[in-house]
Amino acid sequence: MALSASCISILPNDIRNWNKLVKNNMLNRNPKKALLTYIEMQEHGFQGDNFTFPILLKAVASLGTSCSYHIGLAIHGQTLKAGFSDHPFVQTALLNLYISFHCFDDACKVFRVMPVKDVVAWNSMLDAYASKGKLDDAFELFSSMPVKDLTSFNIMISGFAKAGQISSAKRVFDQMPERDVVSWNSMLLAYIEAGDMECACELFSLMEFKNVITWNTMITGFVREKLYAEAVHFLNEMKAENYKPDYVTIVGVLSACAHLGSLENGVKLHLYAMDNRLTSIPHITTALIDMYSKCGCIQNSLAVFYKSQIKDVYCWNSMISSLALHGFGNAALKLFEEMNTVTNPDSITFIGMLSACSHSGLVKEGCKLFSRMEWEFGVAPTLEHYACIVDLLCRAKLFTQAIQFIEDMPFEPGEAIWGSLLSACVVHRDLEIGERVIKMISENASYLSDGEVLMFSNLYASCGLMEEANRWRNMLNDSGIVKNAGYSSIQVNGRFHKFLAGDKSGMNKEIPI
Repeated sequence: MALSASCISILPNDIRNWNKLVKNNMLNRNPKKALLTYIEMQEHGFQGDNFTFPILLKAVASLGTSCSYHIGLAIHGQTLKAGFSDHPFVQTALLNLYISFHCFDDACKVFRVMPVKDVVAWNSMLDAYASKGKLDDAFELFSSMPVKDLTSFNIMISGFAKAGQISSAKRVFDQMPERDVVSWNSMLLAYIEAGDMECACELFSLMEFKNVITWNTMITGFVREKLYAEAVHFLNEMKAENYKPDYVTIVGVLSACAHLGSLENGVKLHLYAMDNRLTSIPHITTALIDMYSKCGCIQNSLAVFYKSQIKDVYCWNSMISSLALHGFGNAALKLFEEMNTVTNPDSITFIGMLSACSHSGLVKEGCKLFSRMEWEFGVAPTLEHYACIVDLLCRAKLFTQAIQFIEDMPFEPGEAIWGSLLSACVVHRDLEIGERVIKMISENASYLSDGEVLMFSNLYASCGLMEEANRWRNMLNDSGIVKNAGYSSIQVNGRFHKFLAGDKSGMNKEIPI
């Protein structure tokens, strides 16, 4: 294989220049070319040394192809043959290679035989333990480290954070002689992973260093804990402190706007994404489709979808779910067939499609889709897909078929499935089927939720049997079960106002945006 003339002109009989050429290929993010250069180097009579092999092993690790592992083994063999397998740089590169391929036992073998372990090697092994969830082993290794740097502490904090072990993460955090932004962000993530936004906010206010990841972590936490107005508020604070939102920020806040129904803020974010050339990112496209749909602007969702040049399966799923939400079942079916020509549907696709059929009364089409899922598309139905079919049949008042379908299910019916059936009985005032459902729920459930008890009461009330309805409602009150109050919110002059059901005091909560 011949290199280009420009390359040959800088290839004297010098191993150092060959190493530079291999390294430059890696610096240019071309690991394949780095390996090909090494082959050319061998053809010119040169063998790798302690500088060549670490670069080659890093190149193999970054390829990520099915045959990369075998290439790595071959290069490992060459390090042994050339006598460089004991060199610290080579051993560290071998350690990282096996870790990248999740060959944990091989990585441990390399680590154990290393005569000299620098802090990079210790951290590589530490990260392997932590990322695999072996935190006891990780902490034991961490405690035995002769020298720890910032990375060592950050790996442990991040590992404990992902495992939800806040106290352990905090203990390591407090022991740090110095902290960088990664340290603060890792501790912040620990609180957010545990759902403790109060402590997260307190830590955020104390942070010595912040970056865009810090703000994104907070916004993601607010959205996860359904504190949507706070997420939007944090975006404005972020801008006020001169941090530039990236696509992760926009996706998170668009989700918050979708749940709030805040079209005004959603449109502002759309304009920001356009001005900063972020709209070509599929994550942004998906979030915009969802936001416009939930704000009642299905035409805007369609415009975003069809203007997008790059659509992944999530974009298609979001558009199908949006059409389902608005009751456009036939349009969803048409889009589904269009989708099949460019990408394969997944489990979420069929949930959206079955929901679309359910909301549009397309019983025949929905049942046909359900039957096609596994044999045509290789998607195994889950409990959620079965729940969609139950809802489809119930909305069409096909209660007998729905009950038969439930009895034939390979899953135990959950609260959502019984809820769909019972809710339909309330709507259609079908007392006979409704009482059968009540009996089945009572026999199979270890306890009754507040929603189920209220549904029982509503069934009897809808059929005019107020005495029985009141008996169930009184049972709810006597048992001490508290029904979570529903609420609605509106946006007035840039502020969100929340109203709890039954509250007569007016605007009981105001959150500035």
